[in-house]
Amino acid sequence: HGALELLDFDTTDPTSVVRERSVAEGVLGDLRTVDALVRSGLTADVVRLAAGVRHWRELYVAAPVDDDPDAPVIEGYIDLAVLDDGPEGPGLVIVDYKTDAVADADALAAKAERYRLQGATYALAAERSTGLPVRRVVLCFLATDGTTEVDVTNLAGAMLEVRATARELVGV
Repeated sequence: HGALELLDFDTTDPTSVVRERSVAEGVLGDLRTVDALVRSGLTADVVRLAAGVRHWRELYVAAPVDDDPDAPVIEGYIDLAVLDDGPEGPGLVIVDYKTDAVADADALAAKAERYRLQGATYALAAERSTGLPVRRVVLCFLATDGTTEVDVTNLAGAMLEVRATARELVGV
């Protein structure tokens, strides 16, 4: 995450940044693996899109789940938020990097489902704090042999579920 937070998306050699961030973050494992994961992330379609448009990395967002004065507040750090100036007007695409090992399509689907509400929480907080619609939340599963991009399914429904769960947790 640290290297992807700092790198120019057009870079062809992230090795020095990977080394610096790994040392700074105390990641003392195989730097070749970390380097391969970062290179993989840089090739993701949604990251390539970000290279050419306005974007924000490690974006902190916080907002109440709705307009009720007693509404609970949700918060988080978005790995990458990309401004999408589509035909419907400006909106956001949210990217969440994942380094989970994924063995096959079934494991990928299970991991994506596990992260669905996390992505929806980011989307809800981003919409409520910026006023911009979130068009997509993309989970980028980084692997040394490539990145697999998975869109959060039924994002609107997942955002409603986040709102209801947050209210239930605080008892309002």
